[in-house]
Amino acid sequence: MSDYKQAHDIGMQSLQRANGMPFVVVPEGGQVKAFPEVLERPLRLVQNVNLHTAKDFIAYVNRFADQNSFIFVNILGGKIQAILDYHEAYQDDAVTSDQAKNQPRHCKHIANFNVEQTPEFIKIREASGRKFTQTEFALFLEDVMPYISEPVAAELYEIVQTLSAKTGVDFKSGIRTDNGQVSLTYNETIEARAGVAGNLTIPERIVFGVKAHRGGEHYAIPARFRYRINHGNLTLWYDIDQLEKAIEKSMEDTVDYIKNGKANPFADDEPVEILPGVHSFVTVLEGCAI
Repeated sequence: MSDYKQAHDIGMQSLQRANGMPFVVVPEGGQVKAFPEVLERPLRLVQNVNLHTAKDFIAYVNRFADQNSFIFVNILGGKIQAILDYHEAYQDDAVTSDQAKNQPRHCKHIANFNVEQTPEFIKIREASGRKFTQTEFALFLEDVMPYISEPVAAELYEIVQTLSAKTGVDFKSGIRTDNGQVSLTYNETIEARAGVAGNLTIPERIVFGVKAHRGGEHYAIPARFRYRINHGNLTLWYDIDQLEKAIEKSMEDTVDYIKNGKANPFADDEPVEILPGVHSFVTVLEGCAI
């Protein structure tokens, strides 16, 4: 008998199984060596995937979910996690033992969906509260003009043009008018001649119309115009009203889509596409699994 054949026979005699897993006990140190790679299929599923859209997250969950699958939602954190092999719980009154009612599982099959904020929302969110010089604010307004629903484009363009043109001026005061707007008074010096008085009117608020999260709905996000005059220099900024509420509302709509599906019209003259949600037997909770 060849040495190779002898080694093979000894190895086969030493091979044992525990719950379907082949293993041998190495004599030195009594170590156990398992061989999961030789199995036709793994004994349990271990998978952690990241999905980038609600539609793909729903499709993945619906493919693998069972009656005990859970989805955990972190509203303000923008994170949604499905644990597909969550613990089994039986609601059978005939079973009296808590151990029999509750059967633990590995909780290793996980699908994650990080609900990303849109670039335009991040831009206006990060600029909220930031103090701008007159020129900086004009450039910023020009950049975000496509995302502004109030005031109207013509009025906003006039403000931008005035802020861009009136750079060599001395601002004196600001007066809030009856309609809530602010009238800023300034003196402009032209070629060393006597100052020419002028007024710049800015609205009380600005309203952005953007999607807070990718794939979500457009929302009206109001912000209050602010200003400060210091030694003739004008500082401008805005503060978004209830920023957390806008994020929360957008996330709640996303979660509602995941739970119940939604209608997705192609166009006014075409039929509506019904996008499904996750299976009704999947439990959705606000929280996180640790």
